Amino acid sequence: MPPEVIVCFESTAQAIMAEQTLLEKAFYVRVMPKPSAIEAGCGFCLRFLPEDIEKVVPCLLECGIAVTEIYRKEESEGQVSYKTLPNTTKHCLTK
Repeated sequence: MPPEVIVCFESTAQAIMAEQTLLEKAFYVRVMPKPSAIEAGCGFCLRFLPEDIEKVVPCLLECGIAVTEIYRKEESEGQVSYKTLPNTTKHCLTK
């Protein structure tokens, strides 16, 4: 499974607005139910490719959409976990 980044929001409306904004700017992004392992935010989050993080977060902030938490999905021996990333535009996505 390819690596992905999960971004959580304070409300479902923000998650949907973020998806629309990012799709208009040609990012590959999907709204999805928040994984049960993640406690932050509302019941929905956005999933996108790690290489887009440096552009996605500033784009959302420019549009007035606050990001609650950012996670990187990791898999090891069939187990999925989510590592919290700093909520800034300078993210380290290497293991």
